[in-house]
Amino acid sequence: MSEKNKTNNSIWRNSIFMRIFASYSVSIMGNYFDSVALMIMFGYLWQAEPIVIAFIPVAVALPQAILSQFTGVLADKMNKVKLMLVSDLLTALLTLLLLWAASPWIALLLISLRSTVNVVHFPAQQSLIKHVVPEQQLIKAVSLNGMVMQLSKIIAPLLGGILAGATSPQVCILLNAIAFFISSVILMTLVKNKKITHTSADHNETDDASALPASFWQSWKEGWGFIFRSRILKVSFLLSFIGLSFIQMIDVQFTTWLRVYAPERPELIGWIFASSGFGALMMMLFLNRFEHFRSYGTLLGGSILFIGAGFGGFGFLTEGFAMWLPVLLGIFIGLGVGLYSIGFQYIIQKHTTEKSIGRVSGISNSISSMTVVIAPLIGGMLVQKWGPGTIFLIIGVICTFVGLAALLLQKVLWKESKEIYSTQEQSI
Repeated sequence: MSEKNKTNNSIWRNSIFMRIFASYSVSIMGNYFDSVALMIMFGYLWQAEPIVIAFIPVAVALPQAILSQFTGVLADKMNKVKLMLVSDLLTALLTLLLLWAASPWIALLLISLRSTVNVVHFPAQQSLIKHVVPEQQLIKAVSLNGMVMQLSKIIAPLLGGILAGATSPQVCILLNAIAFFISSVILMTLVKNKKITHTSADHNETDDASALPASFWQSWKEGWGFIFRSRILKVSFLLSFIGLSFIQMIDVQFTTWLRVYAPERPELIGWIFASSGFGALMMMLFLNRFEHFRSYGTLLGGSILFIGAGFGGFGFLTEGFAMWLPVLLGIFIGLGVGLYSIGFQYIIQKHTTEKSIGRVSGISNSISSMTVVIAPLIGGMLVQKWGPGTIFLIIGVICTFVGLAALLLQKVLWKESKEIYSTQEQSI
């Protein structure tokens, strides 16, 4: 009997998932140490221009946007653990090379290469979870991953900033390289595990090398076809794209907003991000108690509604506002982030097959990364023309209406999502 078919009462007894989770936890914590170090190196050591600093998220997101949907094909066809293992080892190596980067442009090249080799990790991980986690534990699996990410966002930048200030940013980069190496060591314990060897599609590979390109492109098209044939996935992807696009337009503009409305309180940026992480963590802890979700409009519509209310609230603030208000609004935004993170991953896990999960996850990562590349540029132009307060308010109102529409129309939009559950199971 496979690990997926076991009905353990607790996900903590799923030894394969717990090793995947441990690997992810170590690497994601190292990633956020690294992000602090890079900002310090670019901003203080190299005194880079703002436009050069703005290329950092582009160098990270662009390879993900272009390649994720294609690496999702590999995740469905190849051994997931081996893909993640090679990805982590190459990421560790390129992170070490960052220690000897002599200029911002060399660092940007290495960051881009590192993002490229890491692009296969997310679809492979999602595919592996689909194979080894029973359906009744899917929410707990995705919420655990989400919680460790939010904890990393809170803890790692704080500790990384202290460590980089006390020593040097290179120490944080070294820690990230070590974290990815530890992650790869954990994955090595799964390479020969007989319970997951069936996740490799080696038996589907053809001996005819000339047939491989056709098979690859056919698989890629099938991934998109799987989404368009499913009303649930199609609506969820569309709403996700709309929400992410609006959010990314102004997510990076908080510093601009603070410069205008609280120029003497730059520390508020840390409070806002920390409160957002706290709100997301609280929502994930709440969602972790459920076994099934049925109301997808509550998950995705509610997430955009919370985020819209938070962004719109910033648009209403004027100079001299009470310091607790941005913290409260940050919590609102975080509650929405938590709903979205768990809800959208659950929908993908629930409404894909074991043979398509990698491609669908890759397409999801590609779309979200594309919004990171394009939307902030649009948002920056809008803020520059009309000011941060106006744009925060407008986008907040739009997101609120989109969220309300998804909530009110969910029986129409997700009409295929009606499923029969046991009356003894918890669901939302």
